[in-house]
Amino acid sequence: MKVQEPCRACLEGLARKTTALSGNDPGVLDSSLSLLEDLFDADATPPWIAGRILAHIRRRTGVWDPYATLKHREYREALAALKGLRGNIDDCLEDLLRLSALGNSTDYFTGGTFTGDIPALEGDVDRAAAAVSTESGEILMLGDNIGDFVFDLPLLRFLERGGRKVLYTVRERPAQNDLSMEDVRRLGLHDLHPRIISTGKGNVGLPREDIAGEIERLWKKEGPVIAKGMGNFETISEFDGERQVVYIMKVKCTAVARAVGSDTGTYIAHVR
Repeated sequence: MKVQEPCRACLEGLARKTTALSGNDPGVLDSSLSLLEDLFDADATPPWIAGRILAHIRRRTGVWDPYATLKHREYREALAALKGLRGNIDDCLEDLLRLSALGNSTDYFTGGTFTGDIPALEGDVDRAAAAVSTESGEILMLGDNIGDFVFDLPLLRFLERGGRKVLYTVRERPAQNDLSMEDVRRLGLHDLHPRIISTGKGNVGLPREDIAGEIERLWKKEGPVIAKGMGNFETISEFDGERQVVYIMKVKCTAVARAVGSDTGTYIAHVR
């Protein structure tokens, strides 16, 4: 998905938030906002621009992972919320897809919470369930934030009990507030799901150049690919004509809402 005018406010919010978490230097903020104007180009995706703003702030401040504390807090909140919700759903694919979507609720730029009722899942729900319901084989699941991982766990376990092997992908290095391999190691997340693999990069979303290694092997096979969150959608939708992708996310901005034919605030399964 190419950058659109509504993305400008979101990217500005990213620059302001990240600068504040990195020491709140006014000079860094000014240079970041100036860089945003230079990069705001119709041929770019929002994650591409975001990645360059984040790299600029990291170089100027030396702060490697400004979202580390917030990610750890989200992890604790997600675990507590999931524990309270598990008794309210059935152990069936459709309910676990809804639960997975709820994991995409929070965003440090648009707000959101894990609390409340488990949401309805709109969009291509039947197609998504059919795509995921392969009898055996491997599934590639592309993660997003740490809350996504926590709320994906019941779905991962359900699929693996059915004979599927799910490889769960996270960023190699910190990228915005996305789950990274550093977080996986620090929090011992391999104990919760042993098949967590790395993109090898620290990019926001999953640009085409990050399709390599195990990810490329699974991308080229016929098994399902599930992508969580808007960052993955904004990047992968640029090349998902190569194969079917099941997107699970909360629609948090008007640009993505327009792209998927939904409304902001809805939880959707979108199959392309």
